[in-house]
Amino acid sequence: MDGIIFKLVENDSELEGAFEVRRVVFVEEQDIDEDEEYDGLDHEALQMVVKNGDEIIGTARVRFLSEGEAKIERMAVLKPFRRRGIGSGIMSFLANELVTRNVEHVVLHAQYIAIPFYEACGYSSTGSTFWEAGIKHVAMEKQLLG
Repeated sequence: MDGIIFKLVENDSELEGAFEVRRVVFVEEQDIDEDEEYDGLDHEALQMVVKNGDEIIGTARVRFLSEGEAKIERMAVLKPFRRRGIGSGIMSFLANELVTRNVEHVVLHAQYIAIPFYEACGYSSTGSTFWEAGIKHVAMEKQLLG
């Protein structure tokens, strides 16, 4: 993964790049309504991007639900860069970042087809499947501290 950088969003240009990755993956590929994808919660979230040189190729956001608990959302990697370890790199980067912020417990809503990926990242399912944005999901969690 030479030249691949995982970092927190530092400027409007990087945030716009994150939004563009989400638009391509969720709105174009998965046919999720744009109003659902851009839910008005981005301003309160910690945003991160994956860069390949100057190109933003992946992203995720984290919302802090309560002291010690966070939710990873909107993780996306552009199709040409999938299955190269970038997704697991995002999860590892975020876990390290959240530990520095004393987050003990992380939750996420995994698309059903991605459950094995999140299990490989140390997450466990916490309930039955449900539908979100027209896609089958399951809630998952992981303890980071304690």
